[in-house]
Amino acid sequence: MKSDNFNDVVQECSSRKYIESLRKNELIIYSSTSIEKNNIKNNQCLMVNWRDLTKNINKIDEFIKKNNTISSVVSYGGGSTIDIGKYIANKLDIDFVCIPTMLSTNSYATDKVALIKENKKMTLNAKIPDKIIIDNELLNLSKDENIYGLADVFSIYTALYDWKIAEKDILEKIDDNIYNMAEKLFKDVLEFVNNNELKDISENNIKLFQFIGTAGYITNLYGTGRPESGSEHIFAKEIERRINIPHGMSVSIGILAMGLMQDRDVLDILKAIKKLNVFGQVNKYGLNKEIIEKSLIDLKPREDRYSIVNRYENKLNERYKILKKLYNIIDGEIELC
Repeated sequence: MKSDNFNDVVQECSSRKYIESLRKNELIIYSSTSIEKNNIKNNQCLMVNWRDLTKNINKIDEFIKKNNTISSVVSYGGGSTIDIGKYIANKLDIDFVCIPTMLSTNSYATDKVALIKENKKMTLNAKIPDKIIIDNELLNLSKDENIYGLADVFSIYTALYDWKIAEKDILEKIDDNIYNMAEKLFKDVLEFVNNNELKDISENNIKLFQFIGTAGYITNLYGTGRPESGSEHIFAKEIERRINIPHGMSVSIGILAMGLMQDRDVLDILKAIKKLNVFGQVNKYGLNKEIIEKSLIDLKPREDRYSIVNRYENKLNERYKILKKLYNIIDGEIELC
């Protein structure tokens, strides 16, 4: 990649024309939903559905051995599609082009991938795209998913507070430059959400792309997800272990729960999250009070990411008090069954 800043490699154009121009020895990893939705075809390049590869490292490595003459990789889809493409391009040291069909994650702007080995999720180094193609018409088809990605940026709210807790409790050093960058991003996103109607927010793909991507860029600079991933992501993982739910939705409930555990007034962030209508389809995904309660009670600290969860590790009664506070602020705001 010519630059470590994702904004430097952005090209706005038709994704259909780009994919249809691909030739032999070029590989496209795609999401079938995205391909079918846009009726895209190419009979010349190698096209592989990411679900056929899965996110299993061994299976992807086997594919790489059999296809080690490909000259470039294109990912067309969401986070999983992008992660697989980044991994393959990095292993073969070839060009990687990313065409996000939704902005639900910041994977297009990071140098890490989340893949699975021996049933364990692993975070590995990978390749930042050499080119990112932004297709407005394409992104307009996934407005709900794009909003989930923006909601995920709000995780900076609790993550930075966790960083301060780690500094106080275990003397973890804070990088002031990174901290200030993340804090500014959070404030900019909060202001953007507060000052615009949902329709205008969801239709501003370039702004969403930049906000969501900048969160990933900041973690690249720091080297870990610490600036935007803390207790709220630990909580989100517990929810996602139980139900298949959009990440932005699980993180959003995590922000509220962990914000209360941090003894903060979360009404302003609740207002912003509600404005994004992140919880508009909670029943569709099965998020309910029982899932939230089990996730909070079973919550365990992350070994490599000290957070407020560590302070509550053996405080079951205190966790129930947090649960009661959570229900008090979300009842009437979120339609949980």
